[in-house]
Parts: sequence; structure tokens; C-alpha cells
Amino acid sequence: MHHLFVMCVDALFTENLSDVRQLPGFAQVLQNAAIFEHVDCVYPTLTYVCHASIMSGCWPDRHGVPHNQILDPAIEDRNWYWDYSHMRVPTVFDYARHAGLSTASVGWPVTAGAPNIDVNIPEVWEPDESVWGDPERLARRLDAIYERGCSPYGFELYERHRGLLQNNATPQLDEFDTACNEDIICELRPDVHFTHQAALDHARHEHGVLAPEVQDALRAHDGWICRCIDAMKEAGTYDDTIFVILGDHGHVRIDYKLSPNVLLERAGLLEVDNAGHVTAWRAYVQSSGVSGQLFVRDDAALAEACEALSPLVESGLITDVFTREEVRERYHEDGEFALMMEAAPNYGIGGDCVGKLVTPAGSSDYKYAVSTHGYLPFRGPKPPLIISGPGVVPGRYAGARLIDEAPTLMRLAGIPFDADALDGEDLFAEGSRAVRLPEA
Repeated sequence: MHHLFVMCVDALFTENLSDVRQLPGFAQVLQNAAIFEHVDCVYPTLTYVCHASIMSGCWPDRHGVPHNQILDPAIEDRNWYWDYSHMRVPTVFDYARHAGLSTASVGWPVTAGAPNIDVNIPEVWEPDESVWGDPERLARRLDAIYERGCSPYGFELYERHRGLLQNNATPQLDEFDTACNEDIICELRPDVHFTHQAALDHARHEHGVLAPEVQDALRAHDGWICRCIDAMKEAGTYDDTIFVILGDHGHVRIDYKLSPNVLLERAGLLEVDNAGHVTAWRAYVQSSGVSGQLFVRDDAALAEACEALSPLVESGLITDVFTREEVRERYHEDGEFALMMEAAPNYGIGGDCVGKLVTPAGSSDYKYAVSTHGYLPFRGPKPPLIISGPGVVPGRYAGARLIDEAPTLMRLAGIPFDADALDGEDLFAEGSRAVRLPEA
């Protein structure tokens, strides 16, 4: 058995590896690593859907997390799939606990209240932005949120480092997570430790796919990697750790926001108040970034919605439309939606219900910012999987999928698991889908 440490750098591209090879933290991990390039994602390529697949080794139609946000048009889908109770399959944490191993998680999505994570500080935040301007009220709300989602020791760490938090925004949230990671490593030396950081993803959303701020974010992530490595060396666990850096999805450039709900409102399929907030609906498109999911109340509403949205298909603003059955069969995604739709290149799907159908992209919401994701898994850049440590055969590889990461890492770390219960496979097993590439 080896220690397993997994750090997700949200929105890390395979193409970024040439940028980070000379940075000290990345360099320590990359110098003797197995590097799986251009890992195939899941659909839609959203953070929570991806992370649920990474930690479970299962497709979205089995693990039960179809989106980042829980459908609720009345509050603009403000609540996210934070809670571990949404998971319908076991994860690395469950297999590790069953084997008697200690577990920790800091900032990993869909883990709030997880019973088999010994030290747990999940990714949660106060969704009501009106509270953010009131420090005392925000502090009370955050206390309640973290107390509910954290393990007891995790809540102690939250209280210890809460001064680093400012509205749960990056990079302050990543600084908070790193401080917690350092304490966990030095004080507890957990067998399995997962963490997620998102400054890079936020930089792309706000500034663009390849904006100068992206390089600033990569350097910040490198600093957080260095701090975790230094903590492991201080704790004496680094040489016996399977150290993993991975990404979850790519990004593509967005120039325009397309708002299909505007057509549904004009057709009388949803109602809004004077502020444009949904008060009632028979059909509603939930934005998934470049894609969108159409929800309907009944078959009649589906027919009316398809007619109302048909100009988008005819004009080429929507390039693909899939029924729920087609999405499940082709991409292993499922949910209560009736259809999924994919926007044309350089378009993101927004949630506006009134106003213009097409507007310039902005940065007020990650789903239709100037750079975003949530598209079909074969579009856009793809993330890497970087594995270093004892028993790892260094080299360049291709053929990996997100669902292959959990079984591969559990096998390397020596964690027993039920291979038949997973959709993914061990990439180092004989006959696996992985292909060794020539050294560059």
C-alpha cells in the first residue's frame, strides 16, 4: 500500500504541460511521471460531472450527477450538487475506508457530508451573492454551511484558516484549501487524500482561454503544489506517495451568449416577473455552458418547445439535438431532461428569459463567460493525467478516459476495489486501452 495524493487543477490542458515543465512544483512531479495526454471527458464537460466520474470510475448515467447545478429555475439554479448523497455508486473514498485506510478530501466537489471521508472540507459556498457584502452575515452563513458539510476535524481546520476566505472566491479559496492540505499532511498523514483547486478555471472564464492571466494562474497553482510536496517531505511520506496532478475538462472561446429561454417565454412556455426571474414554467432550458438541457412538464410542452426552438436549429445556432435516450446511449449522460442541445462554435447557452436572443459574451456567469466548457467530449482541449511515484512506469501515453482514473490510481496505491462495478479500467493492466507514445 502506498499513500495516494490527487490534486485536480481545474481546467488544466495537456497543452499547458510545455508551459509548466520549468516550474518547480510541476517539474518535480513531471520528471519521472506517466503522462496520459488528452484524456477523454464526459458529457457535459462540467466540473461536478467530471469530478464525480474521476472519483467513482463510472459514467454520469450511473453515478447520478448530471450537471453542476440542481435544476430550480425560480432561483436560477443557485444550488449545486455539493452533497455526497447525490452519488449513486461507491467512490475511491468508500473503497479505501472498506480497506481500513484513512481518507481526506479538501475542496473536492460532491463530497459534503460524505460518511467515509475521515477529514473532509468539501467545496461549498454561500450561493446568495446578496450576503457577500455583509461580512458578519456571510461569516454566520459560512459557519453553518461548513459545519454541515465538514467532518469534525475538517470543521476545526475551517475555523483555523477561515480568515483566508473571502466570499469563497479564488484564489483565496485555493489558499485556504492549501493551508488545510498542509495541516492534514503534517498532522495526519492520510493514506488517501484528494484536493481540487480552481484558480486556473476562473482565469480562463474571466479573461479568455489563453489570456496572460492564465500563466499567472499556472504559477499560482505551482506554488500550491510546492507547498503540498514540502509538507509531504516534512511528514516523511513523499517518497511513498502516488502523486497525481490531473485536469477535469478543457475550455473553448465564447463570443456570444445564446438564450433559448427567450423563445420559450415568447411562446408562453414560461413566465417571468418584472426582474426577469422565472415564476412558472412548462419548458425551460438549463444552461450547461456550450450545451443545454431542455426540461418539460409534459409531452405537449415538449412539442411546443421544439417548435419554438426550431429557428435555432434551422439557422445553425444549435448544431446538435439529442433525445435523452440518444444522450444516454452515445455519451452515458442521463437526467430528467427531455433533450440536450449543443451550441455552434463561439456560442455559449445562457439562462436569460427576456431580452435579446443573442448578446455578447461576458463574465457574469461561468456558463457563458468569454471562455467556458460543458460541450461534447470530443470538442476543445483535453486534460492530462500525470502520475508519479513508486511503481509508476514513466512515459507518454494516450487513450485514457476520466472514468479510467479511479481504477488506475487505486491499483497503483494498492486499494482493493470491485473492477466489475466500475465502467473504467486500469490503464496499466495488460490489454488496457492505453497506448505508449514515443518520447518527445
